[in-house]
Amino acid sequence: MNHLWMSGADLMSHDDTPSMSDDNELWLLGCRYELPDANARRMQQDILEAQTDDMFRPRPTDSTSSHDISSSSNATDSKTSNAAVMSLLWPPDFYADFCSRYWMTYRHNYPPIRPSHYKTDIGWGCMLRSGQSLLANTLLIHLLSRHWRRVTPSNPSWKTYVKITHWFLDELSPRAPFSIHRIALLGKQLGKNIGEWFGPSTISQVIQ
Repeated sequence: MNHLWMSGADLMSHDDTPSMSDDNELWLLGCRYELPDANARRMQQDILEAQTDDMFRPRPTDSTSSHDISSSSNATDSKTSNAAVMSLLWPPDFYADFCSRYWMTYRHNYPPIRPSHYKTDIGWGCMLRSGQSLLANTLLIHLLSRHWRRVTPSNPSWKTYVKITHWFLDELSPRAPFSIHRIALLGKQLGKNIGEWFGPSTISQVIQ
């Protein structure tokens, strides 16, 4: 619950934040959803904790033995199974809505943000990624409506969704006008060096 709530926190204004006193409801971008019963929520918390533990398991390397590869495969199968269970525990309408939102977060090993040598925004790009998330979801709602859902690539609106996604690729190119590269360079014009943390005012000016 906390992970999902915080992941979507940048998508909600403080005025729109619902009261957390009602344990039977869940809100996302102004839409209200009914939560499952208490037993289902406890099971959901157990799954979240299991997934957290799995995140810190060693990943296979080139020297990984066949036994380790088999174990890794089992872990992947388990994670896939957990994801399927998660989709059943959350209200279906909420789950489809949440999975249709953009969530930009730290990345690494993209082309350097010239003239610097930064290939990652880990540790300094939180506000830049929050700004991307806000802008991407605003464009998604504006171009495809608040009720659009990322259901299947065969959907006629899928091309628009892909187009919006391309606008935020981690590269400095005409097809990615809202990339972290461009945001960082615009911030430099406002007195923020590449690799320096942005404040809310700076990211707002850059988005504008």
